[in-house]
Amino acid sequence: MSMVELPGGGCATESEALTALAAEAKRRGISYGHLVANTTEHERTKIIQDYCTEKRRKGRRSGK
Repeated sequence: MSMVELPGGGCATESEALTALAAEAKRRGISYGHLVANTTEHERTKIIQDYCTEKRRKGRRSGK
């Protein structure tokens, strides 16, 4: 898996990328393999970016 740059700077870790894709597969009710096989690199990058953005947003809220 290639490095995924995040909005606002930085890159997603391998762990974050795998977690994001696994969570999306679960949300869609399909397997991780099915998700990866049936999405483009661009779609997977967007899933990872959205996951990390939401994770950062939640982290800021709970930290205050």
